[in-house]
Amino acid sequence: MDEETRPISPSIRRHKQQMIWQILLPFAGMALLLIAAAVLVTGAGAGKVALWRDVSLIWLLAPALFLALFLLVILGLVIYALARLKQAAPRFTARAQELTLLGAQGIRRVADGSTLPFIRVRQVGAGIRSIFRRHRR
Repeated sequence: MDEETRPISPSIRRHKQQMIWQILLPFAGMALLLIAAAVLVTGAGAGKVALWRDVSLIWLLAPALFLALFLLVILGLVIYALARLKQAAPRFTARAQELTLLGAQGIRRVADGSTLPFIRVRQVGAGIRSIFRRHRR
């Protein structure tokens, strides 16, 4: 069976009806409303067109201006915070450097203390080996 002779299933028929009522009809209705609004605006005269143009421009620009203002305030707050951080940073970084040096010294002390027994055992072993080497000669 080719496509022309095959019967249309109920689901496809329902899909086509839904597409007409839920997509095409609302789209066509909005297009007609926009065309009607354009006809009303242009039919009112040249002075009214300029007024509606200006009102439309305000409505189009207002959200962008509010967003720009919001972003400008955030940028100003970030700049202020970074300036304050720049003033306070030397004090805190100096203290952090001191703590890092203290930590490094403590770690070095612990590392030296943990290796000391092994070093002592090797020293004693080396001393004993050197005693026996002298007597072998």
